[in-house]
Amino acid sequence: MNDSSLLNNVILIAQDAGSKILEIYNLNTFSDSIEFKDDNSPLTIADKASNEIIVDKLEKLNPSIPILSEEGKNIPYSTRKEWDKFWLIDPLDGTKEFIKRNGEFTVNIALIDNGEPIMGIVYAPVLDTTWYGSKETGSFILKDKQTEKIKINKP
Repeated sequence: MNDSSLLNNVILIAQDAGSKILEIYNLNTFSDSIEFKDDNSPLTIADKASNEIIVDKLEKLNPSIPILSEEGKNIPYSTRKEWDKFWLIDPLDGTKEFIKRNGEFTVNIALIDNGEPIMGIVYAPVLDTTWYGSKETGSFILKDKQTEKIKINKP
């Protein structure tokens, strides 16, 4: 699978997870099910549902690439340090904002190769906006079914 095809598949995975998050967000009944992790940060059913979707679909997409997720099982460093390539995901970045219902949360998925990010997707479900890019393709924003290349000014 080439870089562009992989990127398109992962964008769809992030958007699927975001759709599930929005479904839960719009129910407005998730506040009864908030848990707290060891570091006292909140964990909602939306975090768990998003994580499940992303992990399941990334494993189907390429089972040979391990996954490190904020909401996943704790994987010892002794195991992780052996990984040349892995998916790094935060299935619901901004859980506190999700709980506050201010819409400022995202789904984040990155592919790391030899300690360097080579592909990344940030999807904001409430805005229905996706920022994505890879070393091969460059960076883009997708909003209202329109894709625009992100340009930066180099100093």
